[in-house]
Amino acid sequence: MTIVAARAAFIDGKCVTGEGEAFQVMSPATEEQIATLHSASRPQVERAIAAARRAFDTGPWPRLPKAERIEAVRRFGAALAARRDVLVSTVVAEAGCPRTVTEIAQVGMALQSIGELIAVYERLPDWEHNPHAPLDEHLVGSSVRLSILRYEPAGVVAAITPYNFPFITNVWKIVPALLAGCSTVLRPSPLTPLEALALGEAAEEAGLPPGVLNVVPESGNDGGVLLSAHRDVDVVSFTGSTTVGRAIATQAAATLKRVILELGGKSVQLHLPDVFDAGTGGVIASALGVYATHAGQGCSLQTRVLVPEERRAEVVDAIASAAPTLPVGDPADPSTLVGPLISAAQRDRVDGLVRQAVDAGARLACGGRRPTSMERGWFYEPTVLDAPDRANPGAQQEFFGPVVTVLGYRDVDDAVDIANATEYGLSGGIYTADLRAGLAVAERIRSGTVQVNTGWASGYTPMGGYKQSGYGRERGAAGIRAFQELKHVVVGSR
Repeated sequence: MTIVAARAAFIDGKCVTGEGEAFQVMSPATEEQIATLHSASRPQVERAIAAARRAFDTGPWPRLPKAERIEAVRRFGAALAARRDVLVSTVVAEAGCPRTVTEIAQVGMALQSIGELIAVYERLPDWEHNPHAPLDEHLVGSSVRLSILRYEPAGVVAAITPYNFPFITNVWKIVPALLAGCSTVLRPSPLTPLEALALGEAAEEAGLPPGVLNVVPESGNDGGVLLSAHRDVDVVSFTGSTTVGRAIATQAAATLKRVILELGGKSVQLHLPDVFDAGTGGVIASALGVYATHAGQGCSLQTRVLVPEERRAEVVDAIASAAPTLPVGDPADPSTLVGPLISAAQRDRVDGLVRQAVDAGARLACGGRRPTSMERGWFYEPTVLDAPDRANPGAQQEFFGPVVTVLGYRDVDDAVDIANATEYGLSGGIYTADLRAGLAVAERIRSGTVQVNTGWASGYTPMGGYKQSGYGRERGAAGIRAFQELKHVVVGSR
């Protein structure tokens, strides 16, 4: 059934009808239209920016006592939690993310992280003594009595978010900005705008002041460009491709606004030789996790499997034998592990990159095509590439699909070199029975996150990239401070 969502934007505290062109939201699993929205027009995006500017400059939100702002965000989180079932169904329908992953990592983790972010913010001081100030009259002058640091909200935040993990990404941007005292304008991906509308409903229910949160879905990118370049926007927080991230940084440069970019990745899962003492089971499970996490549509997924050269053929064969057994199909079915890609264009892109890798010498061990059992939907088989070297496109390009590339290394030094031999540096994993060895290798990996034998992402943990994976941090104390300005106040006696 097609949903006609007329009130498809939230501006200045009100749900409003989009004034732009109509556009369709499609099901990646069935290729059917599931909703029709009217895009927020450029004038509406301008009104959203003006509302956010007014809410910050003259409204109560940034001036509320810390405890009152926290309580308002708690109400906002509770209003979202009351919509949990609807949010799960919506993300499954519009993103094609399997229900189990959606319940745990899309919606469940997002709702849990609201409380975690509040807990982090509660412990961050708004004022603190400068711990490095040498208050010695011979060094700073006899009149100086105090050197104090003041953390203040940065202003109007534009949050521009992707399609793959839409709800949790929206929460991880909006909640820290709100806690910091900023006002916000959210522009969700045109491919997954429906879940974002719940944020506006929750803001209204929670009693957030008008203009503090605005949501402007659109069919194209005009609104995103306007938000990136507009003088009244102080911070742009973007998650998406490196190519678009570069464009946003360029657009933001003219007004010298702060930019937080969480971009592409080609993360490694580096298995040290000792893991094979227990067999290949752990290696295979780690590799299969890429397929079972939203069909590989995750920027931090460990898609490069790096093993000792003498084990490479064994690992390739084992993954290639296991991958076809993963249930591929309807994302609403709890038994499904591998759902569709977001669009026909993305499936074609993944397939094209697989062909490039094979043409450059990689061996296609399994997959590399649309499942023959799926007549509809933008599905792609779990695919294994056996890459001859680190320069192969399979080892360099971000596929954003159910593709893992296996590479061999000679020794640990060679493994570290291969791990660092991409333009990206977002995440990575090291697997070993020797924690000292794992930590020693972690120090050498040029990546914003390095996991040793496990992973953990929450409101407590910061995330961000090195190199072409972006800059700035989200979540944790660093992610909240990213939405604050640092002021130095010096106090002296007359």
